[in-house]
Amino acid sequence: MSPSVGGVIDDDRLLASATIVTMGWSRAQLQLERRWFRATILAVVVLLLSLPVVRDEDDFPLSTYPMYATARGDEVSLVTAWGRDSNGQRGELGLGIIGSSDDPLIVAGELRSSIRAGEVADRCREIADRASVDSSIVSIEIATERHDVVAHTLSRPSLITRTVHAECPVPENDR
Repeated sequence: MSPSVGGVIDDDRLLASATIVTMGWSRAQLQLERRWFRATILAVVVLLLSLPVVRDEDDFPLSTYPMYATARGDEVSLVTAWGRDSNGQRGELGLGIIGSSDDPLIVAGELRSSIRAGEVADRCREIADRASVDSSIVSIEIATERHDVVAHTLSRPSLITRTVHAECPVPENDR
């Protein structure tokens, strides 16, 4: 029992228990109600978190990145620019040579935009001008390549089709 001074209860817990008992609730009933409340809240939260997975949608509360929220096909098309040497061998170009960013998604978007706008030849010449610092590159090629994703993941040849949109020579003035 909690000590009291002059008949006044100074223990908050005892006061709360006395108030609950007078309301007709026992301590056991209160604990049972709290458990049910917590279990109900937990069930609602779990349901909300699993709902986007069940509905196969990228939605609240698990909206992460919509671009990764749906299943992808087995094939993918990539727009890219390549450099060719004097033997005709293709070589990779850096992002700084292909576009105006170090983000591959932005550079690929610039290439796709130039193809859609019919300005791919101009884009090819811009890339060729930037590539002129490398003496081994003699031409630039902008192409759309379709790849088998599974084959690429397994390190097998993955190229299905290749469409060249533009090819242009690299200026010799800086080589």
